[in-house]
Amino acid sequence: MISRTPIRHRAAAPILLVLASCTGAGPAPEPPARDRVLDRAFAAVDTDPSQAAQLFEDAGPGTSLERARMAGWKSCLESTRAPAASWQRYLADGPPPELAAAARLRLIKKLIEEGRIDAALTEHRLLPPASRAAGDELLLAVESPEIRLEAARRLAVSAPDRLATSAPDLEGRLVDALGPEERLERSRSWRRAGRPARAAAELRRLKWRGALEVERRREQARAELAAGSPQAALGVLPQGRDAAAADHELRARAHRARAWNLFPSRAAKASFADCAAAAGRALAEGAEDEVGTSALELSLECANESGQLEIALRAWRSLAAEGWAGERREWLGRRLGFALAAAGDGVRAAELAAELPDHARSLRYWAAQAAGDRDRELEALAAAPVGDLYALWSRQALGRPQPAPPRWAADLPPAPPPASVQRLLDAGAPREALRQWRWLRDLRPPLPAEALAAAELSAQNGLTVDAIRWLRSGFPELGTVELAAAPENAVGAYLPLRWREALLAASAEAGIEPWLVAAVARQESTFAAHAESPRGAIGVLQLLPSTARVHARALGFGPDPDLRDPELNLRIGARELARLERGFGAVEPALAAYNAGETRVRKWLREQPDPRRFAELIPIPETYTYVRRVSYLSEAYRLRYAELWEGPP
Repeated sequence: MISRTPIRHRAAAPILLVLASCTGAGPAPEPPARDRVLDRAFAAVDTDPSQAAQLFEDAGPGTSLERARMAGWKSCLESTRAPAASWQRYLADGPPPELAAAARLRLIKKLIEEGRIDAALTEHRLLPPASRAAGDELLLAVESPEIRLEAARRLAVSAPDRLATSAPDLEGRLVDALGPEERLERSRSWRRAGRPARAAAELRRLKWRGALEVERRREQARAELAAGSPQAALGVLPQGRDAAAADHELRARAHRARAWNLFPSRAAKASFADCAAAAGRALAEGAEDEVGTSALELSLECANESGQLEIALRAWRSLAAEGWAGERREWLGRRLGFALAAAGDGVRAAELAAELPDHARSLRYWAAQAAGDRDRELEALAAAPVGDLYALWSRQALGRPQPAPPRWAADLPPAPPPASVQRLLDAGAPREALRQWRWLRDLRPPLPAEALAAAELSAQNGLTVDAIRWLRSGFPELGTVELAAAPENAVGAYLPLRWREALLAASAEAGIEPWLVAAVARQESTFAAHAESPRGAIGVLQLLPSTARVHARALGFGPDPDLRDPELNLRIGARELARLERGFGAVEPALAAYNAGETRVRKWLREQPDPRRFAELIPIPETYTYVRRVSYLSEAYRLRYAELWEGPP
């Protein structure tokens, strides 16, 4: 485990000291006057932000900690509600673009409050495009009807959600006066703002002629699709000779959405076939650029899901020839590889494995099921030092016992922080130090010892997710079957384990493996007791109050348990995991239900009752990844803390 010794007292390997000196991480010389002023400023950020802001200003631009100076100065101006003149002086010092945009918005707000409207309009013209809608929203507070109306008109097109919230009285007067091109852009803005149903409703009331009407119908179809109404999208799109490549591509997208809504019924397969046919028509019409790439993706996905594997494989090869690197590439390629293996084509499934490194072990496993030398491939998969889902399945198929813990690599001493980061730590500004360190990470990848030190600092300041990111940036073995090749202290930091006694007791009470509970806690919250999701899941095991209520009553805690209490959360969560595992009879569907809900999982299981095939064919990427990830983490926790599990509870 990583010691709690402060990072600045660490010693580093000699080679790291040499590298540190090349990157500014070595011992700093006696600071000049500017640096002493900066040190005082950072020390005063929390205790006296007004004084800190003045000190940041007095220090002036320089090469040392310049970005940190501007970020700290801006933070102090915000917390003290500084006047416009202070923001003008800040901008005059030339902050980085991302800080300048936010600062200019603050300046515009202050100028409006101070009645300096002409100056506010001048600053508004200097805003970057991404910030102009926020600037227009500020101008809605101006008393001048002309200025207010012009800002509202721009918002009606570029950010209608902001206008509807800030000045609903103006929206109705403006929308009817917008031209067709503006109405189309307004619809796109509604979609970008996450309000596609509003976009679709507005477009349904319109009808134009010629090319504008063609584009209106396509934009309405896009909005209907984004709003979850594929049938409505199909109803608005032209067919036959009136349809162009873009219309066929949209029709394919609508059929795909309808198919996944119906999955796993027989009707879903028919809709996938309709999708593949529409994508084929788009390609036959000469679809190019983004439409052409999308049509190939749809052909790959829908032909595969409807069993037309040769068409899917041709689409895959065409995309590969284009150098396709879309975000769904891994997901679609893995599903195609599985389908080939399931059809007995282990050779081409194995070929796909070579093109998909992140899913190679998955495709090797399924290709082995169609091959004559099945056991030899399973032996190779089972030999992984830290087993993933496919190593676990291979061991089960071969009747192999669970392996003993591997020999972990020796600890790696964390490196001292870079000099600029250390300065901020010495000034008592650890959060600012971490921001500075992340900025340096963007300039160059960290060395392993640096990543370890940064992860430790993040964890000490409660930033557990950030700590994991640091570790992954320095140790690519983490999260893979080669986990044991990473230093043992990095492995321990990657697999935190809090409230050990409570976790062991909760697991024993529920009758479930403690390493599985630990894995779920690591995946759900990284052991953060006060974590809360957008859906309202709370605590270490991210429990919904409605789910927890039944277990809480059974345990005698009443209908409203404190889910931020880690011991209580672990007891309730372990009971829920055990209930799901008993109900489904296997860990894979139990984990899927924990993530996606029981109703969905029972529907999927009716189509694929075998737990392994079920896990591979989960139709929601997030849930598939969750099952695969937690299964791996469970085995990693079992091996890393083997002595704990074997000891007395």
